[in-house]
Amino acid sequence: MLDRRGWLTGVLVAALLMLGFAIKGLLIVPPSPPSHAAPGEFDTNRAMSRLQRILGDQRPHPVDTAADDAVRGRLIAELQAIGLQPQAHEAMDCSGFPKTRVVSCSHVHNVLAVVPSRAPGRALLLNAHYDSTPTGPGAGDDGIGVATLLEVGSILKVNPPPRPVILLFNEGEEFGLNGSAAFVRTDRLARQVDSLINIDARGVTGPAMMFETSQPNGAAMSIYARATHRPYANSLSTDFARLIPNTTDVVKFRPAGWTLLNFAIIGNETRYHTPGDTVAALNPASLYHLGSEVLTLTRTMTQTTQPASGGQQTVFTDIASRTFIAIPLPLAAALLVLLVIIALGLAWREKALGRPLLLALGMTAAGIGASGFIAFVATLARPGDFWRAYPLVTYLAVYAVLIAAMTAFWARWGGLAQRVSMRAAAWLLILLIGGALSIAMPGAIIFFLFAPAMALVGIALSRRSPAAGTVLALVAVLVQFLMFAQLLALIEALLIDGPLWSVAPLGALAVLPVLVETGDARLRPAVGLLVVAAVGLWAAAMLLPRSSAERPAAFSIDYFRDADQKTASWGIAAKQAPLPSAFAGDWHQGTLPYNGRSRWIAAASLLPTPLASARVVASEPAGTGRRVRIVLSPGGGDAVSIRFAKDTSLLAMGLPGAALPIPATGQPEKALLRCTGRSCDNLVIEAVVSDNRPLQAELFSYRFALPAEGGSLVAARPKNAIPQYAPDSTITMTRVRL
Repeated sequence: MLDRRGWLTGVLVAALLMLGFAIKGLLIVPPSPPSHAAPGEFDTNRAMSRLQRILGDQRPHPVDTAADDAVRGRLIAELQAIGLQPQAHEAMDCSGFPKTRVVSCSHVHNVLAVVPSRAPGRALLLNAHYDSTPTGPGAGDDGIGVATLLEVGSILKVNPPPRPVILLFNEGEEFGLNGSAAFVRTDRLARQVDSLINIDARGVTGPAMMFETSQPNGAAMSIYARATHRPYANSLSTDFARLIPNTTDVVKFRPAGWTLLNFAIIGNETRYHTPGDTVAALNPASLYHLGSEVLTLTRTMTQTTQPASGGQQTVFTDIASRTFIAIPLPLAAALLVLLVIIALGLAWREKALGRPLLLALGMTAAGIGASGFIAFVATLARPGDFWRAYPLVTYLAVYAVLIAAMTAFWARWGGLAQRVSMRAAAWLLILLIGGALSIAMPGAIIFFLFAPAMALVGIALSRRSPAAGTVLALVAVLVQFLMFAQLLALIEALLIDGPLWSVAPLGALAVLPVLVETGDARLRPAVGLLVVAAVGLWAAAMLLPRSSAERPAAFSIDYFRDADQKTASWGIAAKQAPLPSAFAGDWHQGTLPYNGRSRWIAAASLLPTPLASARVVASEPAGTGRRVRIVLSPGGGDAVSIRFAKDTSLLAMGLPGAALPIPATGQPEKALLRCTGRSCDNLVIEAVVSDNRPLQAELFSYRFALPAEGGSLVAARPKNAIPQYAPDSTITMTRVRL
């Protein structure tokens, strides 16, 4: 029979696990700015004031618009006020994206200022973009970068760096990275650069994450390790950055071979690319952390010219933003292999390769399976991002099910194995999973070295000194939970749209060694309490509002007209959330021809809207095919795109004489060229095809506003709901044969 002390131990461990998951967000809180900045240090209040003046009335200011002209004028005035001599370099650019069949064009004005240096030499480039999406004012994305560069520039102007620093405020990042592409391609200053600090944002709060480096990363990480005061960086995130579709200007800078560091904040993505991305919403602590990190890195990077070689590849991580560790990748990989071999040997010695390993695997699978299944059922019961306003409640519900399922499995079957055997099995399983993950993402290796090494030493000592073995095991458990908890906090911030189950595998690996050390008997009384907690948390998650003033819901409204078919529709993108009762009529879910995004659709009356046009002005032989020049116009819209039929044998497209190669296969299936801004009217583009068949294409004109008839829909939009990623828009489609 379990004594009172054992019962309390089990309940306390379960409570501490839930508390650990509840407060893990504290691990990614940026440091608070000082009330008064010392001379020569980053002044957050001054930087925020500059940003407020530059954004003015905080209207959206997409590339090549009058609103962006006004922002650029105020930016130039701020640069002149701090004693620099800015220049505006303009270019028409059409750029592609790696491994996609999309070309984006815009007319850009890059603003540059060279900070005087104590001596000539190769330059460090600091880059941010000053344009916003047409959806919001962009105080976070990328006003935080603009404010940072201005403050760093003002400090360096007073205390000149050893070698030149170039401040680049580029235009056109949001629609195609056109400003950065134009800088690399046409600007003479680009030839003087050997290193780069890039700044972007995917939210309005959170620490300054250093999430991308040059490859190999040895030189960049050596600089970062020397300069950082509050590090937030890990090599798993740099691997992950290469897998997700989000892009930054680094895509265009990377081929230059510069030593680079890429920073971003990612907290509260619900305001990213929305009208809510305002100066008031931007966290001053995030601005301070980003600015102070960039300032110290700038000072470090300008001490010497950066080497042409990037050094060897490393894996790295911070631990609670207090310690930074970097290890050469070959050494880390060898250590991981060695740990796996030692773990296998110890598991053999402790007879852990049979039933104990199956128990550890069963616990892990039970937790992942149960939490993933309940999360899936919840998304069916309440479609859409119902956790958007209170994500912590929903994620705690996932963790509660995870811990309850693992505890129940352990309480039922754990008596079949000895403590040391289970300890050996648990850490062997963690290492095997870590090894498998590291094959796909080598940056993950760093998370499977320190805690497992301590645990294995403890297992090795367990026969000679059980007490020492237990102490080392407990320390290993704490270190592993701390490292994984910080990763989970970042994952929750990054994957705001889910899937909810994405945290379960890592959460299970954090929980597994804790439960093993507690013992199955002590945890039996905690199963019921965990189930009650899970039920309560899931009930709260299903009943709480979807959105709040701080974390608004995504709700974009479009009017779409098919000019050829003489049909029109209203489309509402609400991330599968049900429409409020105020939206009367026959609404159904589906997709519209201009976008594959699922949305609510209803029939609309035909209204006069901008109509894009395209006409051939030249055609000449090119190999077995032809080179066609086409004049595009948005017909009074704010943007235009031409989308070629799937069977078009398209080889290249872009500006005349500079057409970009188009992959034969890939996404999207229909190759697309788009142009945004005033200069799209009568834009001449070039398409190279491998045959002489007529070109079949679809034209789209975009106006970043709704017709007056959409006013009733805007009025019915739910409270705390705003457009995200795309503004309320009017889109017209027509088909052409060229």
